[in-house]
Amino acid sequence: MLSVASRNPARTECLIVDSCGVDTSAIVNRLQQQQCQVQQCSFDQATERLEQTDTHLIFLHTCFTDTNALSELHYLRQQYPHIPVILFDQNLTPERIDESMLWRASDYISTNTLTDEVLQRLLRYNLKICQYYSEIERLTQLDPLTGMMNRQQFYQEFSERLRALRKGGSGKHFALINVDLDGFRRFNTINGYSAGDVVVKEMSQRLSELAPGLISRQGNDEFILLLETPDDVSLAQHVTQLCIQLLHRLTEPYNYHELEIILPCSIGVALAPEHSCEADTLIHQATQARIKAKETSSCSYIIFDPQSSFEQDPHHNIEPELINAIRRNEFELFYQPRVDILSGKIIGAEGLIRWQHPQRGLIFPDMFIPTAERTGLIVPIGYWVIQQAGEDMQRLLASGLTIKSLSINLSFRQFQDSYLCRTIQRLIEKYAIDTSVLEFELTESALFNNELHVREGIEELHKLGINFSLDDFGTGYSSFSLLQKLPIGSLKIDRSFVSGVNNNPDDREIVKALIRLAYSLNKEIIAEGVETLQQLNFLASFGCHQAQGYLYSKPVPFAEFKDLLQNGYQLTAENAANQ
Repeated sequence: MLSVASRNPARTECLIVDSCGVDTSAIVNRLQQQQCQVQQCSFDQATERLEQTDTHLIFLHTCFTDTNALSELHYLRQQYPHIPVILFDQNLTPERIDESMLWRASDYISTNTLTDEVLQRLLRYNLKICQYYSEIERLTQLDPLTGMMNRQQFYQEFSERLRALRKGGSGKHFALINVDLDGFRRFNTINGYSAGDVVVKEMSQRLSELAPGLISRQGNDEFILLLETPDDVSLAQHVTQLCIQLLHRLTEPYNYHELEIILPCSIGVALAPEHSCEADTLIHQATQARIKAKETSSCSYIIFDPQSSFEQDPHHNIEPELINAIRRNEFELFYQPRVDILSGKIIGAEGLIRWQHPQRGLIFPDMFIPTAERTGLIVPIGYWVIQQAGEDMQRLLASGLTIKSLSINLSFRQFQDSYLCRTIQRLIEKYAIDTSVLEFELTESALFNNELHVREGIEELHKLGINFSLDDFGTGYSSFSLLQKLPIGSLKIDRSFVSGVNNNPDDREIVKALIRLAYSLNKEIIAEGVETLQQLNFLASFGCHQAQGYLYSKPVPFAEFKDLLQNGYQLTAENAANQ
């Protein structure tokens, strides 16, 4: 007899869950013949068993006459979305199978008619699904170039350590170290992305040698390190020694072909709990310290000082002007087309806010949105965006133009406003907004902050007919469980993956896996940051539905977007490269 499990070096761990007291010996024997390791328990014991063992497959028997039968299945799928749940019984009627599959059973078997061939097929299929989810989850926690954890995974683990610190039980204190190379962007532009990748990989290896704790690549050549020391050890002394070692090691020449490249580095440090116990604040402080080090002297480090001149940075003085900007209506909504890859037609757009400052000119959102988030001004700004989108949708309809979707960003901070749903409903009614066109973009990090609170708001808005998409998909914490809980209709592949599909095998595999996942969940898949024909062709070849990026158009004012809808766009990679 050919064993399915024997094809893999590790034994397949199966858990049989049954609270009805049926005879399970037949299915246990058949699974053991397939070299599976089998455990049995009641439903009440299932959670404890699943926490204690690395279970691959769950075989569930429910008393169908019991009103809790489907709730048991629902609970297991909610709590353990990556473990296939296979329903089994002596006889399964079509009605019972249909209802169980609606409640997301992974598969089913009737033990009365079970054969070795059927069981082998079931094991092969469900183990493949299990491996598939595990691999995608692993990939989305890592930076594809260096193999280090990505910024989202670092944020999650760093936040957990700080949570213990706030409770007073960690016995440790931390130094958050932000480091990047001076002149890397120019080097990258002159020598190409392949040369830049070689330097970044070498940089990550040097950092790993010197700092054994948490390390994360934040993007390009920027890395964050976490240094932990016991309470009774001088943190300042340790971090000073480490910074000096980093400066010496990172300024040694990098080799690319026959070139020897020397790139100085800048380092910024923030301390916990001395400076803060909040992850966002510490990351910001370390970043500001690094920027100050770069401005002060090449190849240097600075430890954040709350009394220093950091607060003189324009970012910190922007709050009063931001309040005036709302009053004076200085904001403008730009639109970036979203294109159906198959037909090449513009079928939607993403609305992106810009600030038309009377002295500084056009200001991009990364310069003022963090302040708006921190101060709560994002709430009235968000309502302005929805109002402006409604007005622009009316203007399009008046011109005889239609789009399938208009997406705008909705932040975690906006969900904290108790009037969010009522205010949005009022704006929908006032501007006669077609809610089937309106789409709110969410980020995984926003959902992670307060999942239950945000989920309730999303479900209430969904009742109004509003669609939702998940932005930066593939970079976050718990994508798959969130997808099963929330009414999300489309997924947006993060531009960091799209940019590497031409020359990075890991990025190609991640993008292909995300497209397959979207298809399996029956969701639209949209690629962000498409800048070249090669990227577009790759996405098209694997069935990506939609794309947006500079290849089609940069974000443009409403009048220019309207012109693109009427007259079309010119597909030129050269324009994208020159933006």
